[in-house]
Amino acid sequence: MAAQPYLLAIALTLLAGQATETPAFEVASVKRNLSLEGGTMGISPGGRFRATNAPVSWMVLMAYGEFQHPLISSQLVGAPDWLQNEHYDIVGKTSADVAALSPIEQFRTIPLLLKSLLEDRFKMKVHRETRTMPIYALTFARQDHALGPKMKPTTVDCTKPQQDMSKCQFNGTPGRVIAGWADVSNLVNLLANTTEHIVVDRTGLQGRYDIDVEWSPDQTATDKPSIFAAVQEQLGLKLEADRGPVSVVVIDHVERPTED
Repeated sequence: MAAQPYLLAIALTLLAGQATETPAFEVASVKRNLSLEGGTMGISPGGRFRATNAPVSWMVLMAYGEFQHPLISSQLVGAPDWLQNEHYDIVGKTSADVAALSPIEQFRTIPLLLKSLLEDRFKMKVHRETRTMPIYALTFARQDHALGPKMKPTTVDCTKPQQDMSKCQFNGTPGRVIAGWADVSNLVNLLANTTEHIVVDRTGLQGRYDIDVEWSPDQTATDKPSIFAAVQEQLGLKLEADRGPVSVVVIDHVERPTED
């Protein structure tokens, strides 16, 4: 469950730029969902936002992260249990300005819309701190800096209008991600979400890559490698344990919303 909003957030980082305004919903419906099954979040044509069966923690992690660096769970401090355990359905009507944006630009507004919703309906108040915490450093696995068989320089340019966009997509399921035209920051976000630790890039790799990495999301399974082994064997990189400064979001106040 927890990985799904990150697949959306990481996919959005394949896009350049960032929204500069602070949009808010003109009207939003918030209702408790007791099924605890599935979970989606996105904007449909016309600018209507819908989140189905979403834990509040999903929204917090997206809303208070930076555009190209979404928060991971370990960066959220002081969260009551119900933020993860209680799920909600949310339908929001955006302004005409947001509805008129392109689909890509609409996706960019999701964190800002969620932040406004959390502050309005959940009465959320936060502050930021920097703490020294365990992290991982992404380095080369080989001395010659050779990449693995599942990470290759891309042959496409997704900025060109005539480009086949199917080669620029980010497709993810628990235990496997296939990404076209991804840079190292996209990979770092994926690894941070998977390991629940901030990952710092120390490879210096530039450019865009096609990545296909598969691992076992369940460490008790033996048919697939762990994420650490997969990164080394498939990508030619390595995750090394370290400690460093980590920006965290501390929740000072949050309330269950009044449903409508």
